[in-house]
Amino acid sequence: MQTEDWTPCIVTIFDIVGTKTLATKGLASHQMIRMREVAVQLINTGLPLHSHGYVWNDSVLLLSHNANPPDLRLKVLSELSDFKRQLEQECSIRTYAIAVKGLAFPHDIIGAPPIFQGQVADQPRAVVLKTSSWAMANCFLIEQALGRHRADWYIDNRVSRQTGIGAPFASEKVALLPKNDLREIHMYKGSLPTTK
Repeated sequence: MQTEDWTPCIVTIFDIVGTKTLATKGLASHQMIRMREVAVQLINTGLPLHSHGYVWNDSVLLLSHNANPPDLRLKVLSELSDFKRQLEQECSIRTYAIAVKGLAFPHDIIGAPPIFQGQVADQPRAVVLKTSSWAMANCFLIEQALGRHRADWYIDNRVSRQTGIGAPFASEKVALLPKNDLREIHMYKGSLPTTK
């Protein structure tokens, strides 16, 4: 498998803030169910710049193949910002988002099982994520390294570079996979400033 088979992408994870606190009050399951309903509806009826969306527990994962040029990345960031705002408003929750640029798996991975074999109801029993595993893993590394900042947005410099979005309140370098290269992560509070 050649590197050129892998397509540039932006992987974004959204997580509910304070799920553990909600669990102790008996509210977490209700919030997660409501978030799932709203996220699925938003993914299925909108997000034209994103090709796939996945929802589990208190998290949403979005995949966009619109990683270049900078003007298109800015539109992706704007779409992500709208998604986050709608999700929070309709679910009465707060979320934080982590966006990382990576390379998505090729569409036809040799040896991958047929997607629709062994279907249960209207969904396959096995769902293969089409995202970049490194970018997804890097989202979790960023959360671990920078979560203390309690930002609403953690944006990989490779996503925000040359897009003209506003200045972050803080930036830090984090060693990211696969080579442990230091990449600058920009942090924002509130709405993402996506207008030039």
